[in-house]
Amino acid sequence: MTIKLIDVIAAPKPPGPFSHAATFGPFVFTSGMGGLDPATGQVVSDDVIAQSEQAIRNVKAILAGAGCTLADVVKATVYLTDMADYERVNRVYDAAFAPHRPARTCVAVSSLPVRERMKIETVAVKPAAE
Repeated sequence: MTIKLIDVIAAPKPPGPFSHAATFGPFVFTSGMGGLDPATGQVVSDDVIAQSEQAIRNVKAILAGAGCTLADVVKATVYLTDMADYERVNRVYDAAFAPHRPARTCVAVSSLPVRERMKIETVAVKPAAE
């Protein structure tokens, strides 16, 4: 098996030296995605809900580029700069993933790039060819 790197036009250009995702066999590992606008590379809003919605759109675009959807995610990690945002981010996350509930970890971090208040990374498994 070989590692394949995935980059998609529908997601913001990574603000560092990394790809949107890497695949190995059936596994897809997305880089952390925040609420950056794909066209400008800037944060869409200072509001954590708007950032969360955009972050999930970005993850969906990357997963699609790898042949997956949110329903194929087996693990997610959410990073927050303020745990006071936990419930609001959870509402956005639940609306995007329900009824699918992959394993998840949520951690507080001191800061994120480009004024991001949250970021999400995922591990997905490609569906078997039919």
